[in-house]
Amino acid sequence: MRKTYLVFAVVFSLFSGDLFGQIQSRGEVQDQEFVIRKDRVLTLPVQPRIFEKLPVLPQPKGLSDFNYQVKFYELDLPPVALEVEPAQKVYRRDYKDLFPGFLRLGYGNFASPLLEARFMATEVYDWNYSLNLKHQSFGKGPVFDEESKESHAQLGGMVSYFLDQAEVFGGLNWNQDSYSFYGIDTSILSNPNLDFAGIQGNVLSTINVSAGIRDIEKLGPVSYEGKLHFKNFKDSYLAQENEIGLQAKGKFRPMDDLTAAVQVAYFHTNPSDEGYDLTRTYFAIRPLVKYQLADFNVSAGLNIVSENDSIQGKSSDFRIFPVLKASYQFAEEFGFYGEFSGDVQRKTYYDFVMENPFLGPSAQLLNTINNYKITGGVEGTLQSNFYYRAGIDVSRYNQMHFFVNAADTSRFQLVYDDKVSVFNINAELGLKINDLYQVSSQLNLYQYDMNLQEEAWHRPTWQVGINNQFTPMESLLVQANLNFMGGIKARQVDANTEQGFRSFNLKTIADLQLKADYQISDRIGIFVEGNNLLNGQNVRWLNYPVRGVQLIGGAWLKF
Repeated sequence: MRKTYLVFAVVFSLFSGDLFGQIQSRGEVQDQEFVIRKDRVLTLPVQPRIFEKLPVLPQPKGLSDFNYQVKFYELDLPPVALEVEPAQKVYRRDYKDLFPGFLRLGYGNFASPLLEARFMATEVYDWNYSLNLKHQSFGKGPVFDEESKESHAQLGGMVSYFLDQAEVFGGLNWNQDSYSFYGIDTSILSNPNLDFAGIQGNVLSTINVSAGIRDIEKLGPVSYEGKLHFKNFKDSYLAQENEIGLQAKGKFRPMDDLTAAVQVAYFHTNPSDEGYDLTRTYFAIRPLVKYQLADFNVSAGLNIVSENDSIQGKSSDFRIFPVLKASYQFAEEFGFYGEFSGDVQRKTYYDFVMENPFLGPSAQLLNTINNYKITGGVEGTLQSNFYYRAGIDVSRYNQMHFFVNAADTSRFQLVYDDKVSVFNINAELGLKINDLYQVSSQLNLYQYDMNLQEEAWHRPTWQVGINNQFTPMESLLVQANLNFMGGIKARQVDANTEQGFRSFNLKTIADLQLKADYQISDRIGIFVEGNNLLNGQNVRWLNYPVRGVQLIGGAWLKF
């Protein structure tokens, strides 16, 4: 180390001498001092542990190879005997409480017997069938006792034959409804110049025959259904109507989230009455495509309709309407829906008389044209037991029908309005508490903007319905329904007024219904029903008050 410092000092002195010699005057000699340190120690920084090499671990000795020998032992055993049995296809699981027959008998005030019977095949083989019968009559009514009686009867059956991939089905049904024209204005009865011939009745008879075919696998890539039916309707007077209908629909599912469908319908109807004998045709094609992406659903299609109703100023029998629908469920608690569509609503004399059974001779039968329908609203479910839905509907109609009293106050006639705008606010609420109690309610508010008619005759402006169902025990079922309807205005012919008629505001309709069914055993039970328990003087059609408190009770049997 000292040699190194010495050499370094000599070299440094020579270099410094040349350097200082250039600065100082030549030939000048100066004293110089050199310090040499012998005790200085050079050290290096501490090396981090990351640079240390990992120690070499010893290899386990248990990983060595094992060699072993397998010895074969012969066993003298008999071969296994297998019995082959044909597989049987089970269409449905067995139900212990499934009975082929059902019979219900009852009786109530207003001389009202009740008979209901059903029978169906419970074992499904290549074919199946069902039969049904029902009769209920009211020998006395709210006015003049037996003069306002009413009865209903129904008899029919269905049959199905199952192929490998399709079902061939058909049916025959007969219905008969009997009514009395007891809607007599008491002010007219007090007229001494009027010869009152008594209350007349009307019997409505309908025969419906149908046959068709449909696929069994409803969730396959392709599904279809075709149906042909014939209907004959007539009353006790001159009204009758024959109808032949052909309906078909098919669905194609190329993907799980995409569905294409088309519906085709053709109806040929021959109605006749006191003032007409018509041939009406209705043909419609309705293609539709639906797409679903997670909780978003959208569908688009067309309603292509051709009908031959004779209307003054009608430009064409052919109409095309768009169909657009969308819904999105943001969460289980909230979602929205919307629709923009249009259509031609087919109306026949049978449809009108089923809506108002006191309809008399009509001058004209027209379909209702729904030019557009705009609907939007919200819906959701809270905690899996509370359901709500609220929406707004704005629609525009042509040839919308209404019922007004004719000169004969006991019968009604049809009138139409060529341009009607309907604004509707609707809401639904539902609650279910396990299997013990559930309730559902509906609210509808209507506003009509008329063009020809002064009012929307016999159409309510508001409706409220509340349906309750209790199951306090497994064998007891109780239902309580409360329905309200109001804002109904009626019209009656009056030659003494300038307009030729009088208008009436009908009272609010309030109907409380109670039903209870108690199952004594698997085969036997009893029931009781009550209607109009508030004993309201309800009048749905002018001059036609309904029956008061009505009770009926009986028993049922399964066999």
